[in-house]
Amino acid sequence: MLVVIDGDCSFCQWASRILKRICKSSLEITSLKSLSPELIHRWESDPRWSVDSINVMVGNQLYIKSAAIAQIMQLAKWYAQPLRIVFLLPKNILDPMYDWVARNRKFGQSCELQ
Repeated sequence: MLVVIDGDCSFCQWASRILKRICKSSLEITSLKSLSPELIHRWESDPRWSVDSINVMVGNQLYIKSAAIAQIMQLAKWYAQPLRIVFLLPKNILDPMYDWVARNRKFGQSCELQ
C-alpha cells in the first residue's frame, strides 16, 4: 500500500506520523512532490488523482479522501480498530467531513495547498 500525501505542511507530516504509528504493517508514505514520474504518469489519467487529498494506491486501485483513510485503517493496530466504526457512515457524509478538515488544516504553519 502506497500512501501519497498532498502537502508538506506540518499537519500533513503530523498525520503521516500518526498513521505510521497506528498501523501494524509498514506503510510507504510519500509526498506528491517526491513521487517518481512513472507513478505519476500511471495515475494522472484518473480524474480523481488531481483532487487535493490523500491518495492510497493498492494494486491497481486508487482511493481518495475517506475511502483512502478507510483503507489505511484496515491496517490499524487493535487499539485503533474501534475508529473504523466511523466508516459505516455513508460516503456523502464522510467526504464533506474530510473536505472540511482539509480546508482547515492550519496546524502550526500554513499549508502550501491553502
